[in-house]
Amino acid sequence: MIKKAQILTALIFVLCGMTEAKAVNISTITDKESYLLGEEVVVSVIAYNPDLNPVTLNFATSLQASYLMDGVYDWSEGKFFTQFPTRVTIGPYGSYTWDLTHGPTEMEAYPLEIGAHTVVGEVLGYGYSSTIQFQVIPEPATILLLTLGGLLLTSRRR
Repeated sequence: MIKKAQILTALIFVLCGMTEAKAVNISTITDKESYLLGEEVVVSVIAYNPDLNPVTLNFATSLQASYLMDGVYDWSEGKFFTQFPTRVTIGPYGSYTWDLTHGPTEMEAYPLEIGAHTVVGEVLGYGYSSTIQFQVIPEPATILLLTLGGLLLTSRRR
């Protein structure tokens, strides 16, 4: 019986939030534009309230924001979140930021190879950000080895 009451409360909580805070703008940034191979990436998902009145974002669980990396890796998948309603209130012309890390655990599940990557942030129940891009580059030692290897190949061909 308690479980049904919790589900009903969460549903009401979320439905009220969906009607109250439709006007938040969602954006995503990373802490840097490029990263060394294996370096963790901090993805910030930002909800901005462009209105004169405060808005309250209501969520069914403790999961409030997530990101989708390269269109395939969902940060929230496989993680545990409490099953109780939560909320965030954003003041007039204010914002709220969730900092989510693509660290060692995430790198194990979805390693970021050298090259361009994309990320889209989501505030659950309120929408998605536009897609942003960042680069993963080899560490300096690898660049040096690749350069020296290329020079040696070139000198041997002469």
